[in-house]
Amino acid sequence: MKLLLAALLASTFSVAAFAQSFPEETPLKLSKREEAEKRLMVEDAYEAPKGQLFFEDAYLAGETDFNDYTNIIVINKKARGNGAQTLRLYTNRRLVLTTPISSGTEEVEYIGKFKGVINGIFKGSRNSHWRHTTRGFYSVKRVYDYNYRSGESKFQMPYAMFFNDARGLAVHQVPPDISGGEANGVAALGQRASSGCVRVKSGQINIIHDAVVRADKGQMPVIDTKTGRQMVDQYGKPQTKVGYRSLVIVEEY
Repeated sequence: MKLLLAALLASTFSVAAFAQSFPEETPLKLSKREEAEKRLMVEDAYEAPKGQLFFEDAYLAGETDFNDYTNIIVINKKARGNGAQTLRLYTNRRLVLTTPISSGTEEVEYIGKFKGVINGIFKGSRNSHWRHTTRGFYSVKRVYDYNYRSGESKFQMPYAMFFNDARGLAVHQVPPDISGGEANGVAALGQRASSGCVRVKSGQINIIHDAVVRADKGQMPVIDTKTGRQMVDQYGKPQTKVGYRSLVIVEEY
């Protein structure tokens, strides 16, 4: 019995000594860029899931909760494939136009301290950010004319129509003052290329902007950004509020 106990103890110490000879691996330290990606690439709780959000047949038949909206702007932000990187404008349940767009690259733009200072003096974002276009149902919140500029990056955003104020996202004309000029931005249409906003070429943006301005504001249904259903209060009463009669739907389908 004593011999068996001694053997077990010897075996235990041997295993422990063997384990100690291989210390635990120290986790690799993330680079500043990797830390920024981990921190920034997080979808907001209000964002809709990937997949089809707009069902044309139901909309044309008047069977959606957002049929009171005069304009429906449908954006497909997927990177490639049929219908990718396109915008469709429907006015009074009629398709008015289809045009190529550039949505966010879906990558993090890492901006170090030095670059942030330089961008602050000239043009460009001062902080690292995720170049992300959020999916979901968003009423148009603010509308501007040709002369509008980003308050953060100072780049031109002609005819900006903001639909997500939390992330500063708008549908607007390709900026004339981007790197390489407007022609470079137009050449990129049909591909992900922006910081998150939705870029449209000159001429087409005017049609969209004019439609939104013409429809103006009214007492509109409050639409859930994730589901596209009209929201209700605690008593089950459908919610409405004064806002633009134009709704932006961003899907990845």
